[in-house]
Amino acid sequence: MKHTKLILLSVIICIGVFFFFIIGRITYESKKSELKSKATKAFVEALNQELESRNLNGKILSGFDVKSTLTINIPDSVCFQDSLGKYWYKLDPKKHSMNITNDPNLRFMHSTVFDKKPIIPDSLNNIWNKYLLKSDIFVKSALGISVMGRNGEINSKTTSHSEWQNSYNPVFAIYLGYACEIEIKGYLRYYSLWHMMYVEILLYSLLYIVLVYGLYKISIIMVNKKSMRQKEIIEVPNIKITQEVSNTPARSYMMHDKIIFYAELQIIEKEDGTQEKLQHQTSFLLELFLKAEDDGYILEDKIIKDNLWPDGSGNRVRLHKAVGRVRSCIHKIDSSLNIKRCGSAYQLII
Repeated sequence: MKHTKLILLSVIICIGVFFFFIIGRITYESKKSELKSKATKAFVEALNQELESRNLNGKILSGFDVKSTLTINIPDSVCFQDSLGKYWYKLDPKKHSMNITNDPNLRFMHSTVFDKKPIIPDSLNNIWNKYLLKSDIFVKSALGISVMGRNGEINSKTTSHSEWQNSYNPVFAIYLGYACEIEIKGYLRYYSLWHMMYVEILLYSLLYIVLVYGLYKISIIMVNKKSMRQKEIIEVPNIKITQEVSNTPARSYMMHDKIIFYAELQIIEKEDGTQEKLQHQTSFLLELFLKAEDDGYILEDKIIKDNLWPDGSGNRVRLHKAVGRVRSCIHKIDSSLNIKRCGSAYQLII
């Protein structure tokens, strides 16, 4: 039984771990996606404010959605012309699809505006932080800005005291401008599994313990009930074999109310002298039941057949008749004596 309990507990623990791992993973991915969406929207608002500070009228950014950017009719190159001359730049399809707007005029304006007055990472990050707080995101942020020059050189800057930013905690990567794109990458310091859903982890852990314990208890109850149905055991009083004394046959069994079974004589006798003579087979079978005291006076069908018909001729019908004869004899002596069917066995009821 102890081995069965250990197996049940192990199976329940494994199933519980797998189930809560899946639930935790889904919860984490959902929260991470929601956090990135809110942080990106906050950055777009911060960038709008940065553009407005350059004396541009109205908001020129309505939002950022990679799916809504251009995917067809992408030109191979784009031309810029200023006082220094005309310049052709090859257009990168990947950067093109990740631009913050798909309006060509806005892209040219972004290139012009930020070329004359570059973005300062710390300044823009401070504005972003304010919008993050409004969105209930209370974590440290950082920006990495890379600008491609006309000769293809790249100038990169990051916010100060942001050594922690790395490939494991990015929030977004977007582009501004046309051809000479400005790449902006945003980072949040903490959005690990624990920091994002520590409340859920504690709740899921408590729920896991409760469910495992509950399922274990229910399983044990069901196993015990099944075991009881397979073999019903009735407690009976002990029957002691009387000591061999003079004038008393050996193998005598004292049954309750001073009823004695003399196995050698094949007789059951009451205190008042009433006797019941048993046939050899009936006497032999009754003694088999009485010898099974340690097993609750229970005999399996096979044991009875092997003892009564060692040649293998015993069958269910013969077994039933033999037990019925014993039952009938003991019932005549005392109505409380009986033999009851117990699963695949018979039990003597004293």
